[in-house]
Amino acid sequence: SHVRGNVLGSFLFAVFGWLIGALGHDGGHFAVSRKPFVNDLSVWGISFLCNPVMWQHQHTYAHHSHTNEFDHDPDLHHFTAFLRVHRKFRHEERYGLQRHRAFVFFAYAFVVFGTCIKIPFGMLKDGSLYGLVEFTDRKRPLRAFMMLAHYVGYIGIILVAPILFSGQPWYLAILAGLTHVVTAGMLFAIFSQINHLNERSIEIGGVSDRPSGSKDPSNLVETSWAARQVVTSNNFATSSFAWHLLSNGLNLQIEHHLFPGLNHCHLHLIAPVVRQTCEEYGVLYKSYETWSDLMDATLQWLDALSLP
Repeated sequence: SHVRGNVLGSFLFAVFGWLIGALGHDGGHFAVSRKPFVNDLSVWGISFLCNPVMWQHQHTYAHHSHTNEFDHDPDLHHFTAFLRVHRKFRHEERYGLQRHRAFVFFAYAFVVFGTCIKIPFGMLKDGSLYGLVEFTDRKRPLRAFMMLAHYVGYIGIILVAPILFSGQPWYLAILAGLTHVVTAGMLFAIFSQINHLNERSIEIGGVSDRPSGSKDPSNLVETSWAARQVVTSNNFATSSFAWHLLSNGLNLQIEHHLFPGLNHCHLHLIAPVVRQTCEEYGVLYKSYETWSDLMDATLQWLDALSLP
């Protein structure tokens, strides 16, 4: 339907492309199967959201190892053309627009254009991701070829095919491509950008007001990788099956960052003991009641950073 220039088909293509991204995400963390080659194949489930080869460098290695570390986490550097997400980025006049929610969602519409076209192009050209993550797979001919093949294939299927094969007027063919890119970008953004980007995840030291009798958490965030994963991540609507399904399990982000090798369908089983352990050690465990509560926290942070 998408190739025929059917805009509804392009919309549904993007929605199901987002949902099958759960397979790609788990595959990238080798959490789909005990057989490595099955996981290697499964990561291609993320193909309509991101270049799979780049994803392993950007997400599985760098983001999960160095969450919210300005000089090491590439996820903080994706949006600089539109948004300022960290105080270490110098304020530019255009960032004043991010105090408007409509502008933030306008920026989110370009997420998949960035992860499938702009960012992989820069990685292929420069041999690194923002100078933070080396493109090591360029030394592996098959992986390097597959990264390029995805780049060409994505542009061909999503943007070019409706123009060449739909038989529709050019503007409807272009609209089909834009519908897919914008829908996938919005879904990707509203469920991923809220996971780590708010004031309490970026700026607070990470130790909550601990209950009396809890263990001394001094310097815990500096010395414990696990504590840092907790305080830089956010959960939302953890008891909702619908939100778990729609978000591809990203509503249990804290548990995912502690145990990325665990398939997302099992994260709810470990959530109670993770929360209990965080309370015991006085580590801030941020779980929002609803998706909108967490989205508001992200928008408030962007609003604060709209000012110099």
